[in-house]
Amino acid sequence: MQRVLIAMCLIVAACGGEEDDAPVAWEDMSFDQRFAFMEDVVLPEMKETFVAFDAKLEGMTCVTCHGSGAADGTFAMPSPDLPPLPATEEAFAEYVKDPEIERWGTWMFETVMPRMADVLQIAAYDPMTNTGDFSCNGCHTLEGVEQ
Repeated sequence: MQRVLIAMCLIVAACGGEEDDAPVAWEDMSFDQRFAFMEDVVLPEMKETFVAFDAKLEGMTCVTCHGSGAADGTFAMPSPDLPPLPATEEAFAEYVKDPEIERWGTWMFETVMPRMADVLQIAAYDPMTNTGDFSCNGCHTLEGVEQ
């Protein structure tokens, strides 16, 4: 019996034991880790979310959100290729009077922003408490505001 236990210990040691599968926080990931995470986790999850809202987004790729940043390899966000959002509350209130913009804006705020924040393990912005690190500006630029 003792020989069996020693043999098992030697086999486990030779195999390197268990891998450390602890998740790495977004802010601690290298560029390569972020790229792999976006490709393996974020794109599939967000594509499913977007297609459930509008089937025309079935062809969603990295370019859909990152625009020219996907082509040049920077993947910089917020993306200047996404529609810019009004920078003031007053301008935003006027902007969402358009029913289609209001429909998309509500869905983005209630579904996309919290889902993306969860996937990235970043606190979503809460306008009631003015807390959280991930907001609309995580993806969209603001009109007239230098990024």
